[in-house]
Parts: sequence; C-alpha cells; structure tokens
Amino acid sequence: MALSVTDTEQINVVIVDDEKFVRGALRTYLSQTQDVVVIAEGENGQEAIDLVRQHRPDVLIIDVQMPVMDGVAAIRHIVAEFPETRILVVTGHISDVYLKAALIAGASGYVVKDAEPGRIVTAVREVNAGDCPIDPAVAHLLVADIRGSRPAAGPDTTTELSEREENVLKLLCEGLSNSEIAAALFLSESTVKYHLVRLGRKFNTRDRLQLVVTALRSGLV
Repeated sequence: MALSVTDTEQINVVIVDDEKFVRGALRTYLSQTQDVVVIAEGENGQEAIDLVRQHRPDVLIIDVQMPVMDGVAAIRHIVAEFPETRILVVTGHISDVYLKAALIAGASGYVVKDAEPGRIVTAVREVNAGDCPIDPAVAHLLVADIRGSRPAAGPDTTTELSEREENVLKLLCEGLSNSEIAAALFLSESTVKYHLVRLGRKFNTRDRLQLVVTALRSGLV
C-alpha cells in the first residue's frame, strides 16, 4: 500500500512488519518528525523486496520473523539488488542469533520494538547517515559472543590509542550512537566522528560494526 509524499528531499522510509498495529505505531513516531516520511508499508519479506523495487526508499524498516518470507532472507535479496538502501531491523527479538543473522545478511542497524520512540527515529537517521546503531538491549549479547570467540593467542596490543580514542571506542562497543558518545564524553559530534575516522584507519576497518568486532577480538576493549 503506497502513501502520498510531497517532499522528496526528506528521508523516504518503507515499513515492513506483519503486525498492523506495529506498522501504525512506527508510522506515528516518524510522522512527528520534519525530515522522515513513510512512503509505503508491507507485511512480509516478499512485499519488502517488491516495495523497495517500486519505491527505492532511503531506509527500509523491517522485522525479522514474518510470514511468506522472513526478514533476514528479504534483507539478503535487497542488499544484493539495492545496496544503496539502508536497512534498520526493528523487532521484538532480543536474541544474538537474530542480531547476527540480520547483520550478516546486510542490515545497517538493529533496534528492539520497546525502545523509546525517539530512539527509533534517531536510529532511522543514523542508518541513513551511514551509521550502524545497535540497541543496548542486544549489544551486550554481541559483545559476549565476540569475546567468547577470541583466539587463544591473546590480545593484539600493537595498536596504540590515545586515552580519548580508548574512551570513544569503549562506548562505541557498548552500542552508543555518535550523539550519545558525545554527550557521555562532553564532546561535539564532529569530534566523535573525527576520532572514529582515526580509529577506523588505525584498525583498517570499513565501518562501525567491523571496528567494534575488531576491537573486541583484539582485546583492546
């Protein structure tokens, strides 16, 4: 079902969830913003693929468990066909299994449905900007899993970090967004982004998620 749009300069979003009231709640949250507009809605993974093909949204919000085709399978198809579309998983599943499956498939972020409305709106903006927001409710599960898979040889201590870089990296690994890290460390968001760029170069990583995984596996955090 397509919805009317008047401002093409905004962040165009497609919502896909098999529960009608969830779609309605998400639409309500996003409709209260000036920069995000919902252009279409669907209720299963196959509809997600069809709607992305039809509307080419900036961001797709999708659940992981749905009829016809599950969200993870849909994410794989969409990332392969439309890599420019950012995908935010919004789900009730607080599980490292679903989290890892979604991220491996190509999701850009993972937020639980009972998060504050403002957090979900912020996550949409973050994935659209290229960030990878992970809800703190599941971030600790990912951290525990990665720490449990460290090689027996021990941490790599060859990468030297400043105290500020260590603090930024620690909060990043806890699942905080740029704005949350900035607030916690009394920095500007531009300063946080500067440190993240430097950290990415030091660890030779492509994105936030790879930086988190590398830092945790190295034992530096």
